[in-house]
Amino acid sequence: MSDALPWIRPYPAPGPADEPAGTSRWKVLFFPHSGSSAGSYRRLASLLSGDARTACVQYPGRAEREREPLFTDLHRLADEVAAAFARWRGDDPVLVFGHSLGAAVAYEVVRRTADQDRLLLAVSGHPAPSRLSLPLDRSTFSDDQVVDVVKQLGGADADLLEHPLLRQLFLPVIRADLSAHARYRPAADSAVRCLVLALMGDHDPLTNPSDVQAWQEHTRAPLRVHAFAGGHFFTDEHPEEVAAVLRDAMALATPGSGSFPRAGGGTGGA
Repeated sequence: MSDALPWIRPYPAPGPADEPAGTSRWKVLFFPHSGSSAGSYRRLASLLSGDARTACVQYPGRAEREREPLFTDLHRLADEVAAAFARWRGDDPVLVFGHSLGAAVAYEVVRRTADQDRLLLAVSGHPAPSRLSLPLDRSTFSDDQVVDVVKQLGGADADLLEHPLLRQLFLPVIRADLSAHARYRPAADSAVRCLVLALMGDHDPLTNPSDVQAWQEHTRAPLRVHAFAGGHFFTDEHPEEVAAVLRDAMALATPGSGSFPRAGGGTGGA
């Protein structure tokens, strides 16, 4: 694991790490949303700890990497993370989970992974790359405008930004992430070869069923869509339900088969 640092931070394992030789156990790698760090997914990781070994990508410019420059180009970020991911993943099946900005980064990292047969990509709170509109460049937004964006989406960081010192600490990170995300465009005809699980909130202002279903255009394997009650951060509102969907997907997906066995729940599939 140490050779994947500082990009990938493991969450503490709940029990003994030793497993029988030859054991193939799922790993889950989380990709944070704008302005967040590896700590943001500790709750989801703990809910899955009995089923998988969990870790999270740590972007530069935050937490123990606070002295490093913030990223400005999502494709360059994906290049760096993909190299660390190749060292970290080993031979085990991996569920790659990204929310919002993290969904775009996770998708680009999977695209850069040669062997995708044992991967399952879960994209949350993000339209298909082919459906991205041209948002305003938030690098020109005033501090209050950036705070308003966070508040409108219902992010947990909104309350922190009311405190002057915390605003000074977190606002540059959020602004940089939002700007890099706004500039992101996928390569022409980009797609992955692994199964894709798309999650959305039914009142998320950034997604709609059509744009989420369009993730099917970006995978040569089946897509399954799950809608939850809630807004953009439905993952914080319903962590147990999200964890259950991810757990079921790992149980149902057979790495290398290119298919989800038919089962109840969710929509989509092809």
